[in-house]
Amino acid sequence: MLAKSTLTLRPLPTAVLLLCAGIGACVVGTFFTLTLVPVLMVAGFVAAFLVGALVCAWAGVEALAALERWLERDSRFQR
Repeated sequence: MLAKSTLTLRPLPTAVLLLCAGIGACVVGTFFTLTLVPVLMVAGFVAAFLVGALVCAWAGVEALAALERWLERDSRFQR
């Protein structure tokens, strides 16, 4: 036996409700998409800054090592 549904939906209010829900979904989806763009850009900038800082630090250490080797081999600094 199937129970008869007593729920009746009128077409016009149902259509208006579905239209509002669709528009709301588009607005909320657009809002979160546009909110996500700056967050991803900031994450990219931070990652690029960290990689750049790491490479600069590495270059600085290598330059100091080269300077040390030069100071050890140069006759002007020998005693």
